[in-house]
Amino acid sequence: MNLPYYVTWTKQKDASTFEIDCVDGATVTTKDGLRLIDMSSISYQAHFGHNHPTIIKHIKNQLDTIPMSSPKGIYPGKNETTLQLLQYMKKENGKIFYTTSGAESVENALKIARDITKKKIVLARSNSYHGATLGALSATGDWRNAPHITPEGWVVRIPEPNENNALEKTREIILQNGPEKIAAIILETITGGNGVYSGSSEWWKGIKNLCVEFNILLIMDEVVCGFERTGKSFGYMHYDVEPDLLCLAKGITGGMIPFGAVWTSKKISDYYEDNILCCGLTNYAHPLGVAALKGVLEIVHNEEFIKNLKKIIVLFIQELEKCRLLPIVKEIRVQGMLCAIDLHQTIEGKKFFQNGVYLVAQNKRIILAPPLIINESLLKDGMSKIYQVLKESI
Repeated sequence: MNLPYYVTWTKQKDASTFEIDCVDGATVTTKDGLRLIDMSSISYQAHFGHNHPTIIKHIKNQLDTIPMSSPKGIYPGKNETTLQLLQYMKKENGKIFYTTSGAESVENALKIARDITKKKIVLARSNSYHGATLGALSATGDWRNAPHITPEGWVVRIPEPNENNALEKTREIILQNGPEKIAAIILETITGGNGVYSGSSEWWKGIKNLCVEFNILLIMDEVVCGFERTGKSFGYMHYDVEPDLLCLAKGITGGMIPFGAVWTSKKISDYYEDNILCCGLTNYAHPLGVAALKGVLEIVHNEEFIKNLKKIIVLFIQELEKCRLLPIVKEIRVQGMLCAIDLHQTIEGKKFFQNGVYLVAQNKRIILAPPLIINESLLKDGMSKIYQVLKESI
């Protein structure tokens, strides 16, 4: 099919697409009648399904009142929703900078870190993805970095958390490059599409201690992990570590409005009381994004949502244990409703698709991130279909 627009992250002649007829909760129905169970929340953002009525209600109400605003405008709900977000994050002592995507959140976190420290270098992992803008891609370590000739000399790679002597090696890298030149360390709290890897509590505490010792800011990328994905409100809550900046997107609106945010510590917000914040966007704190966020904050505090989430996390783990017994499965890593299944051989994504499951299939790996509103019956059905494909591929 010769399309008048690009398909992302692929050769255009080999682009894989499908036509959508309708959506309902955690399912998508194609034009040819195939009902797909969404086991990846589209691209990890449809936390609350594809058409959650609470989010839709708040967006519609906003459209009827103030559908757009100046970045400097204060409209009903902007202050209230932001304060609710800070409370939900347990970060009332900081401030929020709003964006329209995860990449923009990372981009602005990097700019703020470099501005406030007056340093240039950022440390980041190789096994990482931080977004598709130039700064975020520079911090990114995976295959998406290479084609773009990202700015050289200001991103330095540190060891992965599971490497031997990772903290000692990171300390050496800091000393080799000069602590006086390093602005920040940026890390995904738990990696998403790159394999659901998480560092131990000891590793995180060690990273934070290095940041304190050498006056380096810690940026935690919560774009995938935020808003209940990992079984807690935010990924950083799994570790006794305080970041200086937190990057948010995806689940912040359940994917229904392009939106994001950066939380900054009080130390950073105090700095900008008397210094110019040289960051901004035309659609900063867009009313439709704030309205969708208001809906999300209503959902995550809903008792029925919380009760269902607890049930499906337990069920998800039980179903994954069945998969673990299959000969094709090499390793499973799971945190809440985010999972990577490493395989001994590659299975093409179309096999899962044809069996009624939408998920992320990679080279010898699949990533699962079902919507957090999925019910037990549908989750069992989706996992059964995945199990069947894995079993038949041995």
